[in-house]
Amino acid sequence: MRPFFFLLAIVQFSLPGTSWAQFNFAPGTYQLANGTKGTASLKLVLAEGGRPTVVVGSKNSRERTFRPADLPAFTIDTHRFIRVNDFRFLSGTDAEFPGATWLETLETGQVELFYYYYQVEMRTNFKAHVTLPVLRKAGSPILFAYAPGRTPGFDQKLAPGGFVAALFPADLVLQRRLATNSISRAQLAAVVHAYNQGVRLTP
Repeated sequence: MRPFFFLLAIVQFSLPGTSWAQFNFAPGTYQLANGTKGTASLKLVLAEGGRPTVVVGSKNSRERTFRPADLPAFTIDTHRFIRVNDFRFLSGTDAEFPGATWLETLETGQVELFYYYYQVEMRTNFKAHVTLPVLRKAGSPILFAYAPGRTPGFDQKLAPGGFVAALFPADLVLQRRLATNSISRAQLAAVVHAYNQGVRLTP
């Protein structure tokens, strides 16, 4: 994982190949808490300055702001998000607003992979924009974070590699590599996809 700079003042702790369309207005779909569905230009705005993470929608020259309680699911461009209640890994500026948050869905199958996005105010006019991978077994509400290496604003003790490794019982080699944080964040999505397709590592 290599940090790089955006707008001179933001350090990006992201994953190679990550698209950032979800943080700019792009065509989207949404489902409200009351079941209403619709389309609009949407963007994800991360918590900062005492303001919570929200989704902003624009349609017919009018804007509307949604908080997680309002919006169980939405898409922005090709990015699919779901709401997760009582998320225990809230970090950075998000930690001021306990409760639900949104996760981007990366992989589904036996093991599900999501990205959690947040910001950390490192010092005056200097922010880190962080992507934290979280995983769970299909059908389970229990999420585990995977954080090999430096993750600003996140308590590394909340992400022991052994917890994530236990999600992959059919591949002992992969389990060992995850337990020792030998799988990089950049490799994780491909590894989860391959596992869900029945691919197993050999010693």
